[in-house]
Order: sequence, then C-alpha cells, then structure tokens
Amino acid sequence: MIKLDTLELVQNNINQNKMTVVYFTGNSCGACEVIKKKIEKFLENYPKIKAYEINGEENTKIAYKYSVFSMPVFLLFIEGKESIRTGKHVDLLSLERSIDRYYNMIY
Repeated sequence: MIKLDTLELVQNNINQNKMTVVYFTGNSCGACEVIKKKIEKFLENYPKIKAYEINGEENTKIAYKYSVFSMPVFLLFIEGKESIRTGKHVDLLSLERSIDRYYNMIY
C-alpha cells in the first residue's frame, strides 16, 4: 500500500482509478498492521486495484472527511463512490469475496 498524507492526493487517487482501496491505520492500533498484511496479501490477486494507506491519527482531516473515527477502517471505492466499508471486526473471507465480485464485474 502506498501511504498518502493529503486530502487532495486521496481524492485525486479515488477519482482517477476504477477501484481504489483506502485503508486507515493508527500508531496505537495493534490490529491495523495484522489486518493490513492480510489485505495486502489477497489484493495481490487483483492487480488493477490501487491501494493506499492513511494514518488516521496523524491525518485527522482526511479521517474526518471519510467519517473514520476509529482504526482500522477499510474502504473500497468503485469509480469514485464508496462501495465497501469495514472496520476491525472484518470477515476477511467475506471481504475478499465481495471484492472479487466487484472486480470481475468491472474488469
């Protein structure tokens, strides 16, 4: 995942790509890194999805813009519109199935 730290970069990347993952993490979030590694692993199967990481504790304006008040939060945008939102209690298998379904519809 590529780290982003400005709202403009986040919005530009969401709008320029058909499918975009935005993953919000935090410095004091133990689950964030564990979940991130698992997400990165299954995203290897979807090379056209662009994935970005944002530290929500350091970039509060970005977090507030996307209504992220606790971390981790996984957002999938399809053609600029939020399509999936999940937090720390994510079912990774269900998430991957949902991403796979969208991916196969779009690509």
